[in-house]
Amino acid sequence: MKALLMLLLLLVLPARAAMDITRELDAPEHVAPGQPVRIAVTFWTDSWFNPPPQWPDFKIENGALMTTALPNQLLSRHKDGTSWSGIRLEKQVMAWDQGVLLLPAVEVTLTSPNQPPVTVQLPELKKEVVWPKDVEQPDRFLPASNLTLSQKITQYHASSDDKLHAGDVVERTVTVKANGIVATQIPQLLYAIPGTETQRLTPVNSSLKTGRGEIEGAQRIETLRYLPSQAGTITLPEVKLRWWDTANQQWQIARLAGKTIPVAEARAAGGEAALRGTTGEGKWQTVLLIATLAIIALLIWFTRRLLWRSFMYLHRVWQRFWNPVQLPELTPTKRGER
Repeated sequence: MKALLMLLLLLVLPARAAMDITRELDAPEHVAPGQPVRIAVTFWTDSWFNPPPQWPDFKIENGALMTTALPNQLLSRHKDGTSWSGIRLEKQVMAWDQGVLLLPAVEVTLTSPNQPPVTVQLPELKKEVVWPKDVEQPDRFLPASNLTLSQKITQYHASSDDKLHAGDVVERTVTVKANGIVATQIPQLLYAIPGTETQRLTPVNSSLKTGRGEIEGAQRIETLRYLPSQAGTITLPEVKLRWWDTANQQWQIARLAGKTIPVAEARAAGGEAALRGTTGEGKWQTVLLIATLAIIALLIWFTRRLLWRSFMYLHRVWQRFWNPVQLPELTPTKRGER
């Protein structure tokens, strides 16, 4: 019996799961304000997780966690002759101004069913955040590891000709794709120009993802419609976007070429509509009505005899229908004389 109890004890001991947690800041050597970096928290166990790990609560100074979801990762390690399984949780954090991005030291307590709680001390983590040299507009500062600009210019004509007239529409769509940023960091690029009315469509923001679903950047599609109001030319200006290349630590300028488009006079359709009341269409309508009445009168004249006979026939039928018909008496009139 004692041997059996010892064997059961040996089988139960390995099931007492050990737990651990580590935290690290995944950031490049130089970090600028608005450049997202990653915080990785890894939960370790030599058994299994029950319940699954949750992101621990700790403060961040001079920075804010992003709401962008990043996929979890499964890890493994060997420590002191023991195999550990880990789940790595990642989030992005961003500092909006120069200073020190600080994650203070904190104690995290891990709990598991049928196990005593385990308290782990997470050390302090910090990263210096510095503006690059020659920053001109901090509110338009755009740090990215890669950035591309593209555009599409489309003309919408009221008729089938290929000329742009006053009253037609020119639509300009600019697409910005950048890695290592969020879409709200991309500044407005298109503005109104003299000689046109404008219609701004709502920008479309989306995330750029890798093949495994990890978010690596953002895309912004901005559309502005120009409505030229007079003849002449309209010039769509060149688009320039100055951005900080975090991969090469230097300034870059992305450009889109402008375009000059001739604008012809407004089409004559508007003048015809304004003069429609004096085109003589009312006279032709009167003549047509008189001619129709004359034709009807001639038809009545040439068919007057036929029409008269038809009228008399209908009159007799009508009278015959309404005149009373005498019926024979149904009861004897001299019944009382018997």
